[in-house]
Amino acid sequence: MMRVFADALDENGIPITDENGDVTRSVISVDRVVCDSYGNPTFHVTGDLVTESITEIPCSYRTATGGIKDSGDVFHSDFKMSTPMLATNLEEGTIVEITDKTHRFLAVVKKMTTYNWGTNIWIDRYGNEQSPLQSS
Repeated sequence: MMRVFADALDENGIPITDENGDVTRSVISVDRVVCDSYGNPTFHVTGDLVTESITEIPCSYRTATGGIKDSGDVFHSDFKMSTPMLATNLEEGTIVEITDKTHRFLAVVKKMTTYNWGTNIWIDRYGNEQSPLQSS
């Protein structure tokens, strides 16, 4: 599973910090495209995609990439993750938490691309496994 974090902000848009001066992060929801029983995206009568808000994104490892070249862009990432089609764009630098059967670690989004069947997210590990997160 993947969870997405953002800096917690006060009512004036200033980051909230803890007693050590570290910025507090909180889990945010993202929009996932709802698919039919065949895995095809569903649409409203208006033509807009049907979405639902989720805080945990199912994901799986596509590859441990090391360094990749994708569509002319050259960049480095530790892993490429596959998720259901997301309607929320995760910007480069967004912090995510990956939890699999044996590990829990933080990662930073390097790139995100959504295709007609799902989304690929390239990430770099951030910190140590089992890193504690401040979440609300």
